[in-house]
Amino acid sequence: MLDTTFISDLIRGTDVAVEKRDELKDSATPIALSALTVFEAGMGLRGVSNDAREQFDRTVGQLDVAPFGEREARRAVTIQTELIDSGERIGSVDALIAATAAESTDQTVLTRNVDEFERVEGIDVETY
Repeated sequence: MLDTTFISDLIRGTDVAVEKRDELKDSATPIALSALTVFEAGMGLRGVSNDAREQFDRTVGQLDVAPFGEREARRAVTIQTELIDSGERIGSVDALIAATAAESTDQTVLTRNVDEFERVEGIDVETY
């Protein structure tokens, strides 16, 4: 599951993100992103060039977008409740993305935001 940090870095053409994308394309690893990542990354494009928005549309168009439904919402409630109770709360959108990953077939989140996602039980976290 590709996190917003990865998509944002990919759109900016950050070398490590581009290299990681190429590595993933050459592997059998399923590549998807959460519908929440589409929202969060898309909102980050406010006021940027048309080229960046077009790059975003092309990037998202080449990937599977994992839907966010009731099952993921209930999992997010569990995740965030447990984290709040332990004093380890994460951002709301990150909890939603983590829940989407936890409910998917590939439970790995690819992110630069390792600190937040590592707090979530039931998912693997990878950086680039």
